[in-house]
Amino acid sequence: MITHKIVYNFTAELSLLSTNSGGRKKPVYNHYRPSFSYGSKQHFSGEIIFPDSNELQPGNSAIATVKLLPSRNITENLRPGALFKILEGEKVVGMGIINSIDDERFITS
Repeated sequence: MITHKIVYNFTAELSLLSTNSGGRKKPVYNHYRPSFSYGSKQHFSGEIIFPDSNELQPGNSAIATVKLLPSRNITENLRPGALFKILEGEKVVGMGIINSIDDERFITS
């Protein structure tokens, strides 16, 4: 049997691109569900929650909790200091940097 570490939740500083830089035209709100990319072409689904506010405007930054759907393929890239992209389809709408890993789980296959 092989044990895999699967990381679900982390805290990160998120920055949305401004509208003039090709980002969104409208803000994102709590429970926003974009895709994330961690140094590869593979995208992962998740949800963003802003603990200190309800929204994030294009061109601004905020601390947020990111809850990812489980995947064995992302664990090697999830660590404090890692950079990631926030995507809507293939369009990059923001960037982030992981501050801390908040929840780690293990599965056996």
